[in-house]
Amino acid sequence: MKHEILERLKSEILILDGSMGALLQGRGLPNGYAPDLWNLERPKDILAVHQEYIQAGSDIVLANTFGASKIRLDEYNAYGKLKDINFAAVDLAKKAFGEKKGYVAGDIGPCGTTVAPFGELAFNEAIDIFYEQMKALVEAGADLIAIETMFDLQEMRAALIAANQVREIRDLPIMAHMTFTQDGLTDTGSDPDSVVTVLDGFNVDILGLNCSTGPEHMEPVIEKIAAATGTFISIEPNAGLPIMKNGVTIFPATPQEMAPYAEKFVDIGANVVGGCCGTTPEYIRLITERLKKKKPLERTTPSGTKICSRMNTVYLGEGHPFVKIGEKINPTGRKKFSEAIKEGRMDLVLAEARKQFEAGATALDVNVGVPLVDEPAMMAKAVVAIQNVVNLPLVIDSSYDEALELGMLNYPGKALVNSVNAEDEKIEAVLPLIKKYGAAVIALVAETEIPETAVARLKNAEKILKAAMDLGIPKENVVFDVLALTVSAMQKGSSQSLDTIRLIKQELGCATTLGLSNVSFGLPNRKWVHNTFLAQAIASGLDSAICNPMDEVLQNVVRGAALFTGRDNECKTFVAFEEKKEADRLAEESGEVTKKKVAETTAEKIYEAVLEGYRDNIAALTQEGLDEGMSPFDIFIEVMTPAIRELGDLFGARKKFIPHLVASADTMKRGVEVLQPLLEAAGGVESKGTIIMATVKGDIHDIGKNICCIMLRNFGYKVFDLGRNVPADDILEAAKRENADCIGLSALMTTTMMQMKVVIDEVKAKALPYKVVIGGAVTTKQFADEIQADGYGKDVGKVVPVVESVMEKASSK
Repeated sequence: MKHEILERLKSEILILDGSMGALLQGRGLPNGYAPDLWNLERPKDILAVHQEYIQAGSDIVLANTFGASKIRLDEYNAYGKLKDINFAAVDLAKKAFGEKKGYVAGDIGPCGTTVAPFGELAFNEAIDIFYEQMKALVEAGADLIAIETMFDLQEMRAALIAANQVREIRDLPIMAHMTFTQDGLTDTGSDPDSVVTVLDGFNVDILGLNCSTGPEHMEPVIEKIAAATGTFISIEPNAGLPIMKNGVTIFPATPQEMAPYAEKFVDIGANVVGGCCGTTPEYIRLITERLKKKKPLERTTPSGTKICSRMNTVYLGEGHPFVKIGEKINPTGRKKFSEAIKEGRMDLVLAEARKQFEAGATALDVNVGVPLVDEPAMMAKAVVAIQNVVNLPLVIDSSYDEALELGMLNYPGKALVNSVNAEDEKIEAVLPLIKKYGAAVIALVAETEIPETAVARLKNAEKILKAAMDLGIPKENVVFDVLALTVSAMQKGSSQSLDTIRLIKQELGCATTLGLSNVSFGLPNRKWVHNTFLAQAIASGLDSAICNPMDEVLQNVVRGAALFTGRDNECKTFVAFEEKKEADRLAEESGEVTKKKVAETTAEKIYEAVLEGYRDNIAALTQEGLDEGMSPFDIFIEVMTPAIRELGDLFGARKKFIPHLVASADTMKRGVEVLQPLLEAAGGVESKGTIIMATVKGDIHDIGKNICCIMLRNFGYKVFDLGRNVPADDILEAAKRENADCIGLSALMTTTMMQMKVVIDEVKAKALPYKVVIGGAVTTKQFADEIQADGYGKDVGKVVPVVESVMEKASSK
């Protein structure tokens, strides 16, 4: 079956179905009720909806299992029926096809809570939750697994690991969809290229996007996806953004308006087209008519190795810019750095990350190997911390397999792992981890000893590559370290590294790297030695090096060598750099620009720590400020609060994202813990008001709401978080009990957003004294106005100013 679907996609456009929720609501599904339960309670309605879509032209239908997983079913006391619900859903979808040819996709939505580091759910627990549902769907006979509506790459990674584990039961295609906002990024800041890089790393068969926006905002996203991969592409747009009309939520884009976009998507490169929220069988019928004679566009995957962070992709290989992997996050020979790691501090790690980023590194090697330290735990901590400060891809560097695994587990991108060698034991330990976590790997062309000749090194490379490809790891995910030997001790062997580069390129077609500074060890004037070698290595085909990006000579060598090796088309990068350098020099001389201000005073350092999320040193800085005589009130009100406000502004401008908000909010929380005893002793900071926060009934998405709670608390509000799936009566009861000033409501699903109106209607009908503010991915300002909300927060960065404005208006009356 797997090959049948994928074979058809080579020559046909397949049609997905549309919204299940919209049609079930039309059949009486109550607002806030779980559609998945109807697989057992109202199976005829589920069957009828599937049949409507199949009659309209759907080749693939999604089983009604979007929320049929542990946490989500637990909200309805139905976890014990998980297997029955998923089996019934697949059976109903298969019955709907009858004798007609078609495919049933086991539909997998977000797991129902936030995955670490943003939330409390451990990554491995998320894998288990996804696996449990996928296993049921596979055993029920689903033809493929469809993972959709994911906005966090880390949660998607957990789902894909589970999907690949399920493939061991029965091999079947995997389709994976992320959601993007109107600016073409996910809510956690991931761009299309990074999403594709991660998904391709897990050997996804069909990838794409669904939900959140209408077709016009998806067009530029799918263009970027099509340019980044040769994998089949799927797309399911909403029928525009929801609005409220005559008390009913509607999606404004008509079938006639949506259908032409389907043709555009196929012309760009889509292979599977359907609809998401607000779309009906009529949409699918028109899309089917439009696409029945269309053929898929032939596309190819760009050459080279790709690695990425959550929000930045880097290519290694011929024709791509040379990759400078910063070497400075390494404790070897550095006493202060080693002590910081022993103490569990990340301040020096983050300082090195930022310095290398600002100096022009394109990736960062992360090594935290210090004797008697829990290296796996420290690797995990470093990976999370660095990603909150810089967006560069990471090279996870350790000789311990467990440290490599915990680094990959906590890394929300596609890592480059350093390293594996040609020893059988090492191959058997490391390569399965590379496969599991969808990573790329640096392979040392040595076994127990480094071969002196290029031919012998190539033999080791061939052994490693064969082992990798036998496991299903493509050669594009293997980067060979050709081993730069110390020229003062092994002059002949050192020169053989250049021949090794050429041989690997010619014989294997893989990307290459080396540790640059090794070559000059023991010699005077080292930078000239290894930079001369670097120029020769780039000329031989070297694609990257672990090096010191703060070395200006190195930077000039890389820029110059690119002109002669096909890495700088028409010399554009070189010329642009020199023009900018001259412009910056003239501007500085004329006084038109000032250099970036370095935090010098303790107050400035506290501000910077909160803004940048430097968790580890905020407590010490806060105490330092107190020791200098700063008032605890001044630190809180005049330093920390403006910093978190600036962060909110940067988030609104899409210069910072949810990971940064989480880190900064936690940093401020740690700082406030130092101030708290002194603030309380002096009478405390006057509360700005009491707020009840809740995700509405039927909705169990809470990452945005959780961050809003943290932000509001940091600004001096007393916040009561009621959690997820909260009925209107419970919200109003809590507001009365806590004598609340404001209620904050969150929803991420179109099927639950009307629960906000239920709360507001009750407040208005009973003339209750609470102001109500709403937010969430599916909400809009127009919707907020229609349901008469007092305030609308477009995103978590807006929650504080919106609440402040609402409270200020209330107090002035």
